[in-house]
Amino acid sequence: MGINERKERERNNRRRLILEAAEHVYLKEGYHSTTMEKIAEMAELSRAAIYLHFKTKNEIFVHAVVSFLEHFRNLIEDLYERREYVGEDLLKEVWNIFEKLYLEEPEALNATNYFLQSDMIRNLPDDLRLLIDQAGIRTHDSLFRIIKYGASRDYFGEYDPKRLAEILWTCFLGVVNFENSKKAMGRKDHFNINCKVIYDILSKGILSRGV
Repeated sequence: MGINERKERERNNRRRLILEAAEHVYLKEGYHSTTMEKIAEMAELSRAAIYLHFKTKNEIFVHAVVSFLEHFRNLIEDLYERREYVGEDLLKEVWNIFEKLYLEEPEALNATNYFLQSDMIRNLPDDLRLLIDQAGIRTHDSLFRIIKYGASRDYFGEYDPKRLAEILWTCFLGVVNFENSKKAMGRKDHFNINCKVIYDILSKGILSRGV
């Protein structure tokens, strides 16, 4: 590996460290209490080192959101490559990806969920808003493509695949928001149970042959 390649890898590793640190601080303290100083402390970097990569807190979070959406998209694309093998279990596999995101990437998912709110998006500078918009479009297109494939194989009922993709994602985000609210109030987590109930209800209404 040459010097330039090594420097680029180190730069990418440091950026990833900063994004992960921001997500950890966000999950612990919330967006408004998250500061560049706290992110630097969590990442064990100086503030100057942070500013070499990102100018503002919002810029850090937007790039964290984009990174998460790309990760989500990659999972969907991998499922699409296995679509023929998965067959009629396609809807279940999509839902499994949703649950995997919550269980394995809670910080990134929660930050993404927060930044996708209309008030947050409207208050972002145009360049950051465009980054989120483009990442969201790419991710939704991948989700739509796999749902469209399932519809073409008659795995689902006669629903518009684009609307169905949006509804599936919205239902998942709804249960995530609900569980986060309960956690904030110190109440018991029922994510797994609620996800199972929601999937059972959706599958009975969506799948051509039921569950």
